[in-house]
Amino acid sequence: MAVAACLAGIAYGHPAAAHPMGNFSISHYARFEAQADRLRLFYALDLAEIPTVSERSVVDADRNGRIEEKERDAYLREKASHLRVTVNGRPAALEFKPLGLRFRPGAGNLDTMLLTMELTAALPGAHPGATYQIAYQDVNFPERTGWKEIVTQAEPGAQIVRSSVSATDISQGLTVYPTTPGIVPPQNTEAAFTVRIAPGGGAAASTQVSGVPSGGQAAAPNTPQDAFTQAIAMKQLTPGLIVLALGVAFVFGSFHALSPGHGKAMVAAYLVGARGTARHAAFLGAVVTLTHTIGVFALGLVTLAAAQYVVPERLYPILSALSGLAIVGIGLTLLRQRIRALRAHQAVHDHDHAHHHHHEHDPSHTHDHLHEPHHHDHDHVHGGVLYHDHGDGHYHSHAIPEDAPISFKTLLALGITGGALPCPSALVVMLGAIALHRVAFGLALIAAFSLGLAAVLTGIGLLVVYARGFLEKLPLQGQIVSRLPVVSAAIVTAIGLALFVRAVTGQF
Repeated sequence: MAVAACLAGIAYGHPAAAHPMGNFSISHYARFEAQADRLRLFYALDLAEIPTVSERSVVDADRNGRIEEKERDAYLREKASHLRVTVNGRPAALEFKPLGLRFRPGAGNLDTMLLTMELTAALPGAHPGATYQIAYQDVNFPERTGWKEIVTQAEPGAQIVRSSVSATDISQGLTVYPTTPGIVPPQNTEAAFTVRIAPGGGAAASTQVSGVPSGGQAAAPNTPQDAFTQAIAMKQLTPGLIVLALGVAFVFGSFHALSPGHGKAMVAAYLVGARGTARHAAFLGAVVTLTHTIGVFALGLVTLAAAQYVVPERLYPILSALSGLAIVGIGLTLLRQRIRALRAHQAVHDHDHAHHHHHEHDPSHTHDHLHEPHHHDHDHVHGGVLYHDHGDGHYHSHAIPEDAPISFKTLLALGITGGALPCPSALVVMLGAIALHRVAFGLALIAAFSLGLAAVLTGIGLLVVYARGFLEKLPLQGQIVSRLPVVSAAIVTAIGLALFVRAVTGQF
């Protein structure tokens, strides 16, 4: 039964993220309801697994492991203080009403957290025809990614005549995250709108859509989970289940290596243009495994110890940009070396061709070597080209496939850049392991995951190494293989540049 459950998780799980908006996300929701004499605001925050780990300790101020009512209300009131509402340019006096703070099961036996509250502000001097300019700003967790929605609606007796945001409630108070490809998650943290008191208590100008119900009992389904993140939460750790869980982690790591951003093309491009061997490919895989495992634990420590100072997901574009720059540097160095070697080879080839052509047309050189004493052949290398002396004073050149032996320093740099960006699911497993006091098991799962990642990269490297050997046997090797190192160095440079651009433009 456990085997079937794990296999089902592999088939139908979502390895990239457990929370619909991602393990790092904090989603915001604000719905304004204009009434005949007041303005009411429903507000909600939905924290995914990783921010919930750090915020839960903030809510539990006395560190006794229980969230008491006074702790809940104090936390909600503190979040309410970061909501700024002005009426006709003046700060509104907001009446605070806590609705709820709920923890819901997430991935890796970690919780997600949903908090809701209601704020009310009186509209001074309300009378039919009066208008009010409302401005709103939410400065809770401004740097965090997530769904950020603001809705403005009116009840009978009031009208909203203009608004910078929509009257349509898409997420139903963060209880439904649409997955339709055409819907882009909103990113609204500010709004401005105008409220007019309807003459004679007229009907509202906007359609009422239900959001967070009174009392904060909005139905919210559990976040989707996968077999890898749930492996850490197994109730019983029998030897058989441990082996099965490690196998699942390995498979998920393999699939993760096939997703964008883990250097598959870079590894292939480098090895196809170098005299790479199976040993080099294996070394590269080992470096990726070690780097990825260390990266997960380093980011986990940041999440637990310094999340209020360093936002974990903000480290991702920084790491990605640094990796991109490092790859660009490696690529440019290789490109310079290989262009120099190719030019030297072409110059010698042209000289050989001219010398051979001269002998074909000079009768004085015909058959002279038949009467000369025998000389010993010898070779020497210069500029990435092998020169063969037949003993008659004439040299013939042969291209060496690579201008220099492959560098383990370069392989080390490529391996680090390929494994430096930790997978969010692996981070969830680590945090879950700490919460469940299963650190050793969590480390084993992450290591198995990283081994799966490295196995795919190593396999790609081996495939490329053997494919290069096949290319070198083709009749066109002089035209293709001699230029392969330059082309591969250019591809490595382009990949690094693409990673850097994606990071700085927020597309990592």
